[in-house]
Amino acid sequence: MENRNSLAPTPLNVEGEDVTTWALPEGAIARLGRGKGGDMAFSPDRKYFAVGTSVGLWLYELPTLSPIALWDTERGMTEHVGFSPDSQRIVTRTFGEAVKVWEIQSGVCVTQIEKPDKRQISYPAFSQDGQHIVTISDERDSRIYIWCSHTGRKVRETEIQPPYKVYPICFSSDLNLLAGKNSDPDNIDRNIGDGDSITVWQVETGEQIANITGYSEQVRKFCFSPCGRFLAAGSWHGTIHVWDVESGQLERTYADYGESQMYPYFLPEGELITAAVSERKVEIWHIEKGEKLDEFECRGNRRTVRFSANGTQLAVSSESEIQIWTKGNNSGSHTVSTLHGHIPTMDTLVFSVDEKMLAAGLWGDNVLLWDVASRRSYRPHGEKLPGASCNVYRFSDQKIISINIFGDNLNVREVGKSEPVAELIGSEVGLGRAKAFASTGCRIASTDRNDNIHIWERTSPLNDITESESWKKHATVIDNQEFIYGLRFSLKGLAFSPDGKRLASISRSKDCKACLWDVNSGKKIAELPFTLPPERRSYHRSNTGIAFSPRGDIIAGGKWGEIVLWDATDGKTLMTLPQPEESQRPITLCFSICGQYLASGAWWQSGLEKVPIRLWEVATGKNIATFWGHTTDVQCFAFSSDGTLLVSGGHDGAIYLWDLTPHL
Repeated sequence: MENRNSLAPTPLNVEGEDVTTWALPEGAIARLGRGKGGDMAFSPDRKYFAVGTSVGLWLYELPTLSPIALWDTERGMTEHVGFSPDSQRIVTRTFGEAVKVWEIQSGVCVTQIEKPDKRQISYPAFSQDGQHIVTISDERDSRIYIWCSHTGRKVRETEIQPPYKVYPICFSSDLNLLAGKNSDPDNIDRNIGDGDSITVWQVETGEQIANITGYSEQVRKFCFSPCGRFLAAGSWHGTIHVWDVESGQLERTYADYGESQMYPYFLPEGELITAAVSERKVEIWHIEKGEKLDEFECRGNRRTVRFSANGTQLAVSSESEIQIWTKGNNSGSHTVSTLHGHIPTMDTLVFSVDEKMLAAGLWGDNVLLWDVASRRSYRPHGEKLPGASCNVYRFSDQKIISINIFGDNLNVREVGKSEPVAELIGSEVGLGRAKAFASTGCRIASTDRNDNIHIWERTSPLNDITESESWKKHATVIDNQEFIYGLRFSLKGLAFSPDGKRLASISRSKDCKACLWDVNSGKKIAELPFTLPPERRSYHRSNTGIAFSPRGDIIAGGKWGEIVLWDATDGKTLMTLPQPEESQRPITLCFSICGQYLASGAWWQSGLEKVPIRLWEVATGKNIATFWGHTTDVQCFAFSSDGTLLVSGGHDGAIYLWDLTPHL
């Protein structure tokens, strides 16, 4: 098997255009990262590959994987993607919004289907003649809708029984049948699957064709045979069951695939193949022959898996890459190509000292680096390391380190080196995700699952970060759930002062506690006053952010509806910045290097197409600039040393570079 495209290419399309500048929001210089990937589809003629992302719909040329277009960026959040049978149109569904049909040659949305009676509709699919689109409502009383693909007019609406939420689902190739696993929420034990059944409905009438009971395994994927006679279900744990649709009888069970997640697919000739996806590997099997066609390595935990219509190509997406397997003409000539750029949420961003490189710590992954000038991404020495979500920090103005949770401990690495320089032993109850790193390189703080804060201290010289013994447990600063309730879920709940001698914490508790601590003594210096959020705010417990200014004289804290600036010496309130309605959740805060400006990023709120980033003048509290780019929560920031560039990372898997020069 040949592997190619292992490194991210220069971000250009077939015409040589810089795709990092496509559809940029006002004020942005570039977009690094093409958005968190969701659904994927191959065109039937094998010319195109489409990826629905949180940024919008990306269209690629096959087999080069060169980007052709980026559409529907106003809201982004494209969740479902499918091609018409003639490969001339694409149907998409956006989170919480309408179903759209795009004409590939013109790049124009030619049809829009509005939500019927405010119902959510999902899984849009073209009929075999391309004249209709079928969708299903995403609610407990599920309904099937058939629409004219050219006008968006509703042709038919059918209610299916029983009225339970159905997931996952699958349409037959002729769209005459719908299969899904449905659960009665009033009669179910999640541990054994009681109350679950697999049901097959006739799309036109909603009538049950078959109801298979007693099947307790979790279903990863359904697939109908081309004739519609058989239904295959792939489990989460290495088995595939095949039923006769008309009789509801189990025809065959295929097992012995370990703990792999199974994605069965019937070839046009009726033969059954599958992708067996485990933690680090993908295997492609011809099920009926018992023949393994190929295997390749993969990374990450979250998976979306799609076969092409003829089964000769397979797309597997994980947190930060999409791999496309292509079957060769002869045995052993298969290839795997990698499409880079569709990355997950990032916790932290940091520049290298010379600002030629930008590092991002990713959720469910490790570190990804960008060359700022060329805007190319790459892995440090190609590393694919184990561990959960990763945070990155700059150490002593020279090296970049990463900190990630591995089991119940923290692994500390110098970016670019595979072996950890330290493994910090965590709490018996496990560590939470809230972490902080002192810029002096001497201290690390992390919450645990019982809402305590643990601090480790570095004991070796700053120029010698090589031995695990150079770190030791310094203190458990807080052991009081009143102050730190829920902090383990807050990504921005801890911050060290620049000298590492003080620690600020902010909780998500009902009474909004924020505190300043002396790290050496473990004593509380001050309780930082907050205005209590109104009880009517349903999200107030999840809106916390805190940051120290570069000089260590000011602490900024964000809570529902306001940002507060405190004196970092005694905790007294210096200023309160009331937030506009669309910025009610300002949880991400970062001071500029000079300390004159504060960037705040909000969480997404219902009704917003884009989430605001605001730049504040610290001395006056004036909002001097607002940028709209991320389609959902803003997670992290980094300022350039001269303060003219702001980099933001979002839950949408996009990193934006903002030009601040016009506003300073």
